[in-house]
Amino acid sequence: MENYQAVFLIGGLGTRLKPITERVPKPMVDINGKPFLEIKMETLKKYGIKNFIFCVGYLGHIIEEYFGDGSRFGVSIEYSYEKDELLGTAGAIKNAEHLIKNGDFILLNGDTYLDVDIKKLIEFHESYNSPFTMVICNASHPKTQELIEFNDSEIKNIYRRDTIEHEKHLRSTNKPLVNAGLYIINRELLNLIPQSKKVSLEQEILPNLVGKIKGFLHNGYFLDIADDGDWKEFIKDFNKGFIMPSISGYKKIIRARAPVRISFGGGGTDIYPYDKEYGGVCVGATINRYVYSSLKLRDDKKIKIKSDIINMYGGFETYEENFDNINNVKITEDSKVNIIKAVILEMQPTYGFELYVRSEVPPYSGLGGSASLCVSVIGVFNHLRKKDRLTRHEIAETAFKIEDEKLKNKGGRQDQYATAFGGINLYEFKGEDKIKINSIVAEKNHILEFEKNLLIVFSGRRTASSGEIHTEESQKFFDNFDKLKILHEIKDNGIETEYNLRRGNLKRVGELIMEGWIKKKKLNPSCSNMYIDALIEEAIANGAIGARLMGAGGGGHLLIYCKPDYEHKVKEALSKRGAKAVDFSFDFDGLQIWEIDEE
Repeated sequence: MENYQAVFLIGGLGTRLKPITERVPKPMVDINGKPFLEIKMETLKKYGIKNFIFCVGYLGHIIEEYFGDGSRFGVSIEYSYEKDELLGTAGAIKNAEHLIKNGDFILLNGDTYLDVDIKKLIEFHESYNSPFTMVICNASHPKTQELIEFNDSEIKNIYRRDTIEHEKHLRSTNKPLVNAGLYIINRELLNLIPQSKKVSLEQEILPNLVGKIKGFLHNGYFLDIADDGDWKEFIKDFNKGFIMPSISGYKKIIRARAPVRISFGGGGTDIYPYDKEYGGVCVGATINRYVYSSLKLRDDKKIKIKSDIINMYGGFETYEENFDNINNVKITEDSKVNIIKAVILEMQPTYGFELYVRSEVPPYSGLGGSASLCVSVIGVFNHLRKKDRLTRHEIAETAFKIEDEKLKNKGGRQDQYATAFGGINLYEFKGEDKIKINSIVAEKNHILEFEKNLLIVFSGRRTASSGEIHTEESQKFFDNFDKLKILHEIKDNGIETEYNLRRGNLKRVGELIMEGWIKKKKLNPSCSNMYIDALIEEAIANGAIGARLMGAGGGGHLLIYCKPDYEHKVKEALSKRGAKAVDFSFDFDGLQIWEIDEE
């Protein structure tokens, strides 16, 4: 990459930014003590690009006075002046031809910013041996930008602005793509540009090169700074760290927490294909046990992952993995942080970072901890997005798809939506991402009483993941009429649970918890064992109304609803059998994200 020169087109008049540009050229407008052009230059320098050509015109001497030969910035800068008249974007490149030494060079517009991965762009360009590669991305000003028709790395058409074809294409697509003003060009193509004439690269040269141009699709930050409104937007984005956070001096730590969930009824009906064929219903709540994520940005592309996960004995197990860049992040069979890595690969951050994750529940505990971890990590990366920022619904759906498709951990969507939204809810599942979340509104006194009488008790870790159990279940019961009938009954149990909880019929809710557990055991006898059955019998003998094992079964946490003022007796009885109660309260916030200053 060191062999590439970068040519900046920075000779324009900046008329749409007046009166600011009456004193300084647009590239020299100040951003927190640095000219805009210096920020663009630093972006390239991070990739090893150190040889620059500045094509200057209007107030070009101000640029040269500030940057000089580039030595104080650790780079080399040469200048190409348009002295008599402005030559247009193509004419300016031709005017600088005598300074361009190598076969391929990088060309950048001076009034756009995008956080493209230059290393990937160069690798893409060289892999196709292309004479011309254009970076394309979603439009910021589609009505005033050249629109691009793109398919499988090929530029199929370029629609020039202010034409009928441009207007037709704009109406025919939901997400128009545009020329982002960043290219890699072979020097030989400069022969197509006449000498000492005003020529537009975008309007006159590029349309004639269709068929020879490769398109590199950029999905990150992009802004064409056309006027004062765009400039203010850029400054705001820069200060918030949306733009190459390490360059902007963004010194915040992003934190997130996502609660785990408990389930009262309907579990299993959220799993495909039942949800799509019959519609699933689950009733549950989130509690104040969390998976925390902390994201700290680096000045390089390195990635450091550290995870502390509580084990069944109350201690923590620590796992760490480090990578030189995101291209080295891989899912491996022996890794203990595959969920974290899968989120990173899905979110595709363009910056280096240190990510710390801490879970307050052990894995395979029946509380949906993997979904909480996934949602928590998505949350910190999503916070730094400007474009395509995910809603809570989209965060939940992304988390589900990561577990279901990338990690093959098959299951339903209850866990992901619960941790993202929080609260006490009835969830309706109608196949794929068709989920309706109904908050259960009950009197505060009833909620407090319900919380008081509930116990969560850890019976021990499952030996298999929920995905392995759910895959086995779904393959067996959907074609079995008797088991399908039980699933319908489980769904009805969930509906009745919601009805009684909303009305404060708490004793009946406790009974339904027990009835749901009995149905679940009929559906899949292997979800329990002698120890779990003994714990539930002990709980009932000491004042519990209903109890069930949460999650897929085989171990994990028990949910127990007790007679009023009997919860301490049940807790003591189960403690003697080695089952430890977990103190908790309901969480009504779901995923939470915040920023703090680095210490």
